[in-house]
Amino acid sequence: MRLSAANASRWRGQPGHYEAWHLRLGDPHSAASAWIRHSFHVPPEAAPGESTAELWFVGRDPDGAAYARRQSFSIDQFRTGAGGFPLTLGPSSLDVASASGRVDEARWDLRWSPTGEPFGYGGGGRRRRAEIVVSQPTIRASGTFVIGSQELEVRSWPAHQLHAWGNRHAEASARVHCNAFASPDDFVEVFSRRYDNLGKHTPVISTGAVVAQGERHELHGALRGLAARATIEPNRYRFTIRGPFLSIEGEVHCALADMVGVCYRDPDGGRVYAYAADHAVIEVEVRRRTVRGWSRAARLSAGSCAYEYASRMQVPGVEVVL
Repeated sequence: MRLSAANASRWRGQPGHYEAWHLRLGDPHSAASAWIRHSFHVPPEAAPGESTAELWFVGRDPDGAAYARRQSFSIDQFRTGAGGFPLTLGPSSLDVASASGRVDEARWDLRWSPTGEPFGYGGGGRRRRAEIVVSQPTIRASGTFVIGSQELEVRSWPAHQLHAWGNRHAEASARVHCNAFASPDDFVEVFSRRYDNLGKHTPVISTGAVVAQGERHELHGALRGLAARATIEPNRYRFTIRGPFLSIEGEVHCALADMVGVCYRDPDGGRVYAYAADHAVIEVEVRRRTVRGWSRAARLSAGSCAYEYASRMQVPGVEVVL
């Protein structure tokens, strides 16, 4: 998939649609992080309301103190180019190699070189409930961001940019992304989600990709996902995705105190509570099947990955800041 196709808007004026472009980055040497989200929300015909756009900034300073702000706009202020970029919303812009903007006392001015092949997965078949493309999985961002009176210098921080859209978020999900490895081209991206169908939980669907030592390993598609296993918890995520000749297995964990909560909205007004940590610990192993049996193809670990847990239920003890 080309980068322009990964970031192109999927909205064609239809009701019941949400869409968001995210940029997340974290300092591997401190608690500092930033999460910038541009989004819009169009209600369905069955629940008419006002279409809106939002700009989010959620960040932490080097000591871990959190700062979160949101600004709402009319949807006619949200503009995207033919390939998604440049994207502009109020005082903020997101382009293929830069991001700048402000929300209240938060400001950012970031740049990077576009790298990494996009990786995407859908979650609803023909119903197209929720889809995600990690458009730029291996960014190294530089520049500055400001929280209040504190200006932080960003020097080659691991970062990634993704594009999400659909008409309904999953009932529960977990997603991890990490490119804080010694090789700047290596990354891990795994996503597990579960939907409701006529009041019954569907099986968990998992998909993932690992790039290690120049080799790309991918497992996605409904059949493979349905055969996978995943344990999804607010501060722990275990996953196994196995195909005929490839398996991806790993674990992510973090402290609840390191998570920050936000609320996503479905077009029909439903709410999903998402809890994010930017310095979770990950261990992942890739195994390949040969004529001699299964053998390890790659193993990666890091202490600074982006993890997100989402559910229709709030997590006790973790504040929802937006």
